[in-house]
Amino acid sequence: MIFYYKYYIEIKNRVFLLSTCWIFTLLTCYCYKETVLFIVIDLSNYAEQYFIFTDISEIFYVYLQLTFFVSNQITLLMLLYHILLFLSSGLYRSEYEKLQFAFQIYIISWIGSIILLSKVIVPISWDFFLSFQKTNGIAFFFEAKIIEYLNYFTNLYYICFLNCQLLAAITLLLNNYSKNINKIRKLRKLFYIIFVIFSTLTTPPDIISQILMSSGLIIFYEILLFLSIFKLIRQPIKTNKNSNSEH
Repeated sequence: MIFYYKYYIEIKNRVFLLSTCWIFTLLTCYCYKETVLFIVIDLSNYAEQYFIFTDISEIFYVYLQLTFFVSNQITLLMLLYHILLFLSSGLYRSEYEKLQFAFQIYIISWIGSIILLSKVIVPISWDFFLSFQKTNGIAFFFEAKIIEYLNYFTNLYYICFLNCQLLAAITLLLNNYSKNINKIRKLRKLFYIIFVIFSTLTTPPDIISQILMSSGLIIFYEILLFLSIFKLIRQPIKTNKNSNSEH
């Protein structure tokens, strides 16, 4: 009973630390809400664009939504870190290294999704949608509401984040089964179906977006599969060279 009580105390302390982290992150983000909002809506290449609001309390709700959004993402990262620390004492060294590698892949994919979103997806999508107002004969004038743009940004973030995490999970799976190529080949059709379903759920309801998303995931999967096979082929060559050098 005392043994389980120690785990209860540890979980209680970690929950308290996570709650404290979430509260202080929320307060910090709200204190610097203008800076955070400027980072999110960084459209420096579009000086002619501006945002409007139609409700007197809309800006306040935008700040609240933005602070909660940033605080939740940071707290999620800290939650995974505490889970890793909590499980580390009961794992073998090899299991801990695998879990640590998975956490590192998560961090890399999370940072990659943010960079991809801010530097590629948002500028390209902004150019694409604004191109429709430049038509011959009919004039369209776009005035973006700040809360609608924030919802647009967060939706793109979650889509990009989920896709990057899916690619990270595929990387971990291929790394785990890198020595069993036949099993990976058998799972290829299953992965293709998963890619199509995932693209259908996360992309807008048009066939072009679904084809582009699923094709990108399939191409990335095939590249990882090729690298796994290439790595497996090179290992016997290195072992043969080492054995010949010893003789």
